[in-house]
Amino acid sequence: MSHSIAVDRALVVISFKRRLAYKSHWFFGLAIGGGSMLIAMVMWQNLIGSGTLSGYDWDSMRAYTIIGFVAATMVFGAADWIMADRILDGHIAVDLTKPVDFQRARAAEYVGSMLSTFPTAVMGVVAAWLLFQPPGPATPLAGLLTVVSFLLMFPLAFGLTYLSTLVCFWTKRYLGIMWLREALLSFFSGLMIPLAFMPGWLQAVAWALPFPHFTTTPSAIYLGRVDTAGALGLLAAEAAWAVGLWVLGWLVFRTAVKKVTVHGG
Repeated sequence: MSHSIAVDRALVVISFKRRLAYKSHWFFGLAIGGGSMLIAMVMWQNLIGSGTLSGYDWDSMRAYTIIGFVAATMVFGAADWIMADRILDGHIAVDLTKPVDFQRARAAEYVGSMLSTFPTAVMGVVAAWLLFQPPGPATPLAGLLTVVSFLLMFPLAFGLTYLSTLVCFWTKRYLGIMWLREALLSFFSGLMIPLAFMPGWLQAVAWALPFPHFTTTPSAIYLGRVDTAGALGLLAAEAAWAVGLWVLGWLVFRTAVKKVTVHGG
């Protein structure tokens, strides 16, 4: 057990250092994400003004937008191409000979890459806080539970990303798969617009998927739109999705490796 943990830790550190070697990614991510956040702030300020829209006023929308920025930075800034390339270029055949579980190793590398987004997220949040002065959490407990929700995003994001990269066993490209996953996540998480703005039937569809836990869940907890019992229920659902996606990924991988096709020379 201790040896397995040591391997996990080593993979996290290696992935983290690999991402830190490209510091331009921080500033590029900050420019793209920060620019999008600024545009969203201006848009919502003009739409909401001094009123409310589906229960959101300008104060709550400022906090909501910043939470969405942090979630997007974590999820979209992680390295998923490394996993996909290992399948597409045939390195998966070498991985299968190693005494290390493939899924667990990729999870450790993914966590390391997500941790590398921390500087970008911090810089963006500090700048947004100084510029827009959003409200704090509804209660200290709400703030703590919001942090728990963000921590659960690590395994949840990995589960979705891992499943999408496994599709490469049956395709010759990954770019379209990545675009589809990111589009679904952006829309059904509430990152584009809050789910509360959507028709009831579309909200029901969204909540039947894991995506809302990337933006709607932490923002609902932070803003006090749910009580303590509701917050714990959302966190339980988020954790259940993380476990379920891990098991599903394990099952799909077992099926996929029965026949490995290498694309390339």
